[in-house]
Amino acid sequence: MALIAAYRKAERVPFRVVLALAVGFGGTALLVKAAGSGGGAVSAAGVAVLCGAVIAWALGSVLSRTAELPRRPLVATAMEMLCGGAMLAVLAAATGELGHVHPSRISGSSLAGFLYLIAFGSLVAFSAYVWLLQNASTSLVSTYAYVNPVVAVLLGWAILGERVTGWMLLAGTLIVSAVALIVMAEGSRRRPGEVVEPAAPEAARGSPANAPA
Repeated sequence: MALIAAYRKAERVPFRVVLALAVGFGGTALLVKAAGSGGGAVSAAGVAVLCGAVIAWALGSVLSRTAELPRRPLVATAMEMLCGGAMLAVLAAATGELGHVHPSRISGSSLAGFLYLIAFGSLVAFSAYVWLLQNASTSLVSTYAYVNPVVAVLLGWAILGERVTGWMLLAGTLIVSAVALIVMAEGSRRRPGEVVEPAAPEAARGSPANAPA
């Protein structure tokens, strides 16, 4: 995301932010290695699709900063979820996945997890992400990708009793340090072109409350 923003000249990325991003990337790689891959074969096509999805997500995030989007983050979230859900439903029907869904076999824990992901993992988290894209720098917003693995490891230790090794603690320290460096760097500068607009002209013209007395 930071590299795409810099390439499009939409945002200048200082050297210390680049350094912090590199440290965070290294910490994430170390965390993945320390946690273990679980073995098994890796699909080259699957890796290619995942890398393409990551690039598309990063590009879409950067372009959304200048695109004409709804003023309310929740509306933008609803549009994304409805479109994405409809496309996935069509793909599920086309590949026969719907035939493997048996409601009677869905456990209470699975249903609770599903509802949690709908409320917090999708609506709350994505609405916050859309808001941040319009109110914070790209490099700062991108640090969510570093924090997520650390949160996952902590939850695995606290809830599932998973073991945390010294290498994992070192990786977490690198990631948190990188995020702290980016936050401090971003705090000392304003995002280029940052403008606070009081209201949309269309809304101002169409609202009776704004009509001259």
